[in-house]
Amino acid sequence: MRIVIVSFTFPPQVGGVAEVARTQAVGLARRGHTVSVVTTFDSQRTDAQAPEGVQVRQFDIRGSYQARLGYHGEVSAFQDFIANTPADVILFHCWQNWAVDTAIPALARTRARKVVLSHGYDAHVWKRQSQFPWGLGVWLRSLPYVTRLPRMLKAFDRIVFLSGRCDTGRFFDGWVAHKTCPERIQVIPNGVHLSEFGRTRADFRKTFPITTRFMLLDVANYDDRKNQMGTLRDFMAANRDDATLVFIGGEFNDYQKRMVQSHEKLRQQHPKAKVMFLEKIPKDTIYSAYQSADVFLLGAKHETQPLAILDAMAAGVPFISTNAGCVSEFPGGLVRNCGPETTKAIQEVLNNEDLRRQLGAEGRAACETKYDWERVLDSYETLFEQIVSRKP
Repeated sequence: MRIVIVSFTFPPQVGGVAEVARTQAVGLARRGHTVSVVTTFDSQRTDAQAPEGVQVRQFDIRGSYQARLGYHGEVSAFQDFIANTPADVILFHCWQNWAVDTAIPALARTRARKVVLSHGYDAHVWKRQSQFPWGLGVWLRSLPYVTRLPRMLKAFDRIVFLSGRCDTGRFFDGWVAHKTCPERIQVIPNGVHLSEFGRTRADFRKTFPITTRFMLLDVANYDDRKNQMGTLRDFMAANRDDATLVFIGGEFNDYQKRMVQSHEKLRQQHPKAKVMFLEKIPKDTIYSAYQSADVFLLGAKHETQPLAILDAMAAGVPFISTNAGCVSEFPGGLVRNCGPETTKAIQEVLNNEDLRRQLGAEGRAACETKYDWERVLDSYETLFEQIVSRKP
């Protein structure tokens, strides 16, 4: 089968969507499909960086989905590519980016089957800002895009959601799809590379060195949406001398600097708590961190289906997380609000070895039966075969 994956982000860029797109491309190519990827132009990208068996094509398109801004660059060339590429299936990633938004006008011209994978939707959300007009202008410019959502959904043969959940938050597009085109809905979750967690690696605790009995872990780019600041405060409030919290982010930035400043102030009240900040850590070392951790923490304000928690589950590590996205559907952890609830949960899990073992086993079992990437790719293959064999 000839498959084109269209994603606004793709390695060497980092992030959840890029990782998912790469895993799909590599996994489907290994299964014998002809796979190519279309992504954002990057002057630093080289042919050598393309995964084996996968062709990468770039388009230089910039802009925004918001009214009066729009997209500019190689839009016409990209639309012609979508209309004329000899593919059986074109798989698109994410709303609110050029790779999906500018493709929609060309979808009626292609003979390929069209599938879009939603990673969440928030164009309808008023993201309140601290200064006048408090983000109202951004919200108003987004409304025309929101009103087009029902027509956009119907431009695709299938809409893949990571969860069957529907609400007026991150799963707003699912809520609209159930009301307008429920027959096009398919639920396929994100996955984990289970084999990575069975490999023997250098001991993370010795590499960095960590001497406390317990190690807690938070893996995410340093960002207010991920709310590592809240996680830092909640962990520090536990004030344990037998635990170290390790933050691993893409790279240090202004947000991380504020975290360091906050940590210095919090140490005056909670002198026992130990914290480590890391950046630019290779993926293999991150896997090692999961294998060495006792608890995974996520205090995110907004999520859809976080890969970081799936990795913790695959490693058999219990998690404590806010009720972001569909995290509450995951076995293997405790869902708590930031603040005293999370601090109490940290104490509860660290003080109860049986609970840690039970939660870790539940998460691992779920990965083996549902969230293993091989099973997830099976689902995509089945979906593609069904829609390609269906008569026009």
